Amino acid sequence: MAMKRSKFLIILMTSLAVFFIVFLYYQQSRLFEGFEAKTYDFRFHTLRGPIPASSDIVIVAIDEKSVDELGRFPWSRTYFAQFVDKVTAAGVRGVMLDAFFPETESEVADAAFARALRESGKVSLAVAFEFAADGSVSQVTRSLPQLQQVSQYEAHINLTPDEDGVVRWTPLHLQDEQGGDVYSLAVNGARVLLGEEQVEPGVYDISIGSRTIPTDGGHFALINYAGPPGIYKRIPFVDVVKDRVDPEELRDKLVLVGSTALGIYDMRVTPFSNNSPGVEVHANMIDSILRNDFIQRGGFESLLDLIAIIALGILAAFITLSLRHSISFPLVLLLLLGHGVFAYSMFVKGHWVSMVYPEMSILLAYCLTAYLRFFFLDRKSREIRDIFSSYVSEKLVDRLVQDPSRARVGGETRVITVLFSDIANYTSYSEKLPAEEVVRNLNRYLAAMTDVIMEHDGTLDKFMGDGIMAFWGAPMPQEDHAHRAIDCALGMMQALEEVNRAMEAEGGESLSMRIGIHTGEAVVGNIGSESKKMEYTAIGDTVNVASRIEQANKLYGTTVMVSESTRRHVDGAYVLREIDNVRMKGKSEPMLIHEVLPQATELLPEFEKAVDLYRDRDFEAALQIFVELGERFADPVSARYVSSCRDYIENPPADDWDGAHYSLRR
Repeated sequence: MAMKRSKFLIILMTSLAVFFIVFLYYQQSRLFEGFEAKTYDFRFHTLRGPIPASSDIVIVAIDEKSVDELGRFPWSRTYFAQFVDKVTAAGVRGVMLDAFFPETESEVADAAFARALRESGKVSLAVAFEFAADGSVSQVTRSLPQLQQVSQYEAHINLTPDEDGVVRWTPLHLQDEQGGDVYSLAVNGARVLLGEEQVEPGVYDISIGSRTIPTDGGHFALINYAGPPGIYKRIPFVDVVKDRVDPEELRDKLVLVGSTALGIYDMRVTPFSNNSPGVEVHANMIDSILRNDFIQRGGFESLLDLIAIIALGILAAFITLSLRHSISFPLVLLLLLGHGVFAYSMFVKGHWVSMVYPEMSILLAYCLTAYLRFFFLDRKSREIRDIFSSYVSEKLVDRLVQDPSRARVGGETRVITVLFSDIANYTSYSEKLPAEEVVRNLNRYLAAMTDVIMEHDGTLDKFMGDGIMAFWGAPMPQEDHAHRAIDCALGMMQALEEVNRAMEAEGGESLSMRIGIHTGEAVVGNIGSESKKMEYTAIGDTVNVASRIEQANKLYGTTVMVSESTRRHVDGAYVLREIDNVRMKGKSEPMLIHEVLPQATELLPEFEKAVDLYRDRDFEAALQIFVELGERFADPVSARYVSSCRDYIENPPADDWDGAHYSLRR
């Protein structure tokens, strides 16, 4: 019960920890969101890498070469007029200027530029928004009205970096002071290439014709970057103005004009680079729309995150609670790796699912469960090992540790099978030898017998000089405890033969042993002084009976004998010879005892016949058979019955004689 309470407490505390991660997820704290954003960038630059960029997008760069040849920027609008004329003549699909012209230069220059814009009809001018602290629009910077009126579109060029400075999102739709819609350079550029005029902003998306771009509630979209700076074809501005560019390089292209020269360009940080021109960011968003390849982080992704946080956390806790550390640790690592693979596979499919929060859930659940298991359960496991490692095999100890509820050490009544053994005539044997040799031989014998008991999953209770007490059925319940005890007894006889061969090879004498086995109820548990010494043992009448049966071997000249109770438990699985009905001190009824034989012999049928005659009081007929068996098979049990038959022939038993032979005392 205490173990169940401990497990319940561990499950409860781990569940609370997992739901704490859920709480952090919905809090969207800067710290953890920062980590999450870095894993998002990692998926771009390390895992996925660059992908082919659209060849329909060309960047005309205001670069160092152009500044060197045309002079310090900003240039006269006559250069822009020439540029517009030349790209229009080359057959471009459209021109998106990542620049605006809010002030008058000169009448001639402004008029020339306005004329070029009007005749082209393919040029869009930039708009820049500034926002107040409350998020409202504080200022909108546009080009001169005479330029604005003849441009194809007004396209805002605002890019909003995250708190770490990386541009991952871009606003696709803004409204000016009068509530007018202003779409981003990316949206308008995509309109040009797709040939779609209609744009419909929804709550969580923006549609360009039949193409839908997923956004958050504020019309921000994630940019699915194709790659680092330089992935799109670049042409110096001056080369276009001075006719150094083959018109075929511009035909049917969307031209984005922006600064790339050091000191004048709008430097941005992206998942691929810490130094990317802003015009490249716009190009990446346009490319994403053209590919119809977007990354979403909305309700569906949040649901997946929630499931992953809870399910993986609970699974990690279950693995840690159920399995050994050597198994649970690599499995938890596989769980972390597996979720990482899942997060990346979803990223490739266009979904930003969280990597940090589920992995935090796994790690927290693992660490907390491992600690609590060590504090509550492993401490119990160590106690079990300390108690039982000297009594039972390592295999049984492991099973008890895996299921501590089966190891009750406080005392309980169980049906068990008890085995007693000792060395025959050990006192006289030990008196013949030096003490050192006695101890050496005894240790050899006890070690061999202990190994056999452990091999048969027995509980070694104690050594009593040359005597051994063992039992089966506790602490681990064993339905076949009687079978195991008899198998162990036969194994002990075989082990004794090996011990004898070793001692005879050294010039020593061989040993013989006697074993008694009984099955019945006994009290088993950790018994002793808690402050001094505790031992796991069995006590009760069953133990006493097993000891008396072991001693009865001396009367009958047998080696292994079992009680009638044990015989019933094994139900014909062994060759047993019914020896006698014996009385035991304190018992009103006699008890049958049986000899365990390694195999069936010709002796058995005649012996059973003689015993039946004996119990029917036909002592004369029984005597004849017992005499013959004793001479023919050198059977000590038959010899004992010969003596009893002769006694009863001379002095017949009373009329109420129940066939009991000897009275066994402790």
